[in-house]
Amino acid sequence: MIIFRLVGPLVIFGLQFLLYRRTIRWVKTSRVEHRTLVRVTTVLFLLFNSAAAYVMFVRPVMLDVPQWFLYSGVYPYFIWHGATFFIGLVVLVVSLTKLPFKALFWAARKIPVIRQKSEQLQENPSYQQFDASRRQFLRQGMYGLTAVSFAGSTYGMYLERNQTEITNAEFFLPTLDPRLDGFTIGLVSDVHSSIHMQKAKMGQYVNLLNSLQTDLIVVDGDFVNGSVEEVYPFAEAFSNLQAPHGVYGVMGNHDYYNSNPDLVAREVNNCGVQILLDDKIIVERDGAQFYLVGVDDIGRESSPEARFKTALGSAVSSIPKILLCHRPYFLPEASALGIDLVLSGHTHGGQVVFGRFGETVLAPASLVSKYVWGKYREGNSQMYVSRGIGTVGLPVRINCPPEVTRIVLRSGNTSPGPQAS
Repeated sequence: MIIFRLVGPLVIFGLQFLLYRRTIRWVKTSRVEHRTLVRVTTVLFLLFNSAAAYVMFVRPVMLDVPQWFLYSGVYPYFIWHGATFFIGLVVLVVSLTKLPFKALFWAARKIPVIRQKSEQLQENPSYQQFDASRRQFLRQGMYGLTAVSFAGSTYGMYLERNQTEITNAEFFLPTLDPRLDGFTIGLVSDVHSSIHMQKAKMGQYVNLLNSLQTDLIVVDGDFVNGSVEEVYPFAEAFSNLQAPHGVYGVMGNHDYYNSNPDLVAREVNNCGVQILLDDKIIVERDGAQFYLVGVDDIGRESSPEARFKTALGSAVSSIPKILLCHRPYFLPEASALGIDLVLSGHTHGGQVVFGRFGETVLAPASLVSKYVWGKYREGNSQMYVSRGIGTVGLPVRINCPPEVTRIVLRSGNTSPGPQAS
């Protein structure tokens, strides 16, 4: 976290400075009256980056702000930084790509013959016309990139982030007693209680989950975003969550990004979401049983086997086991221990997704996890990775709406894919 707090601002402000320099250079070489535009550009960069510095280093806790301020003050700030970060990243990549060619050209011009030919070429009217066309093409490309970046950030923030999908997914478990066939589990993950997920919004999700009338409900980690105070609106909203066979949850990585994770766990427990800390319970209906197993958040530096074995304890091998594990990275280890079904989150489905081909999700999240969203299988074990309902970093979702999942357990061996409704 300390490294992130140092590297993150350096990357963000570095890209902002690069983009500012390029923008000022473009303004000064354009045909428009540049003095006023330079002043406006400078004011915008100073305004939004001063706000970024305040948020990053002061880290104010804002839990319940008026909607007018959220939409007119907070979201424009995030739209600016979301769009300019992407534009700045493209500019940086292009600049780095051009660097070796510029170095080669600079070295070649040290040779008198090549320098003379180069100067003659630059004086040729045909070359000048080509160069002007090239510059015009690049300028129009930047116009398009800027428009798409700002429009995409605005759409993902104001619209798609609020377009929740209910996804239905059936899982056939060979060891499931037929008396449990049709047992339903409501799955929600990555709530991220914060200024972007306030009590009223969480209350809407609670009502949606209750309306599904599932037999059991699980909340798969990241109750809060990073501040211990965020647990209180979460607890108030989720205290109304109800299911005949109970409501259970596990801690996620963001639940530890605060000064008192034990308090977060305690308040979540007290509101009615029973936390499974490397533990299990038996769920029973009509005399048939399955284990609901929960493990505390497992970082990449940790080995999951010990946690899984502690949580399983002396579980009977013939009884199905459903594991709640916030991070989805550990399906192979779960399969080796005979886990039938893993329910995970953490990835937000990618949050910003460019496309999907089969099980491959084209998103930045794919760089760190091959399990991004949907169904996966390893040996006899299956897994479902939820897109979650909250956001982290930028409050934006593109091609990846929030998701509440209705899991249906079936006794048998065939398992169709998830269906969105």
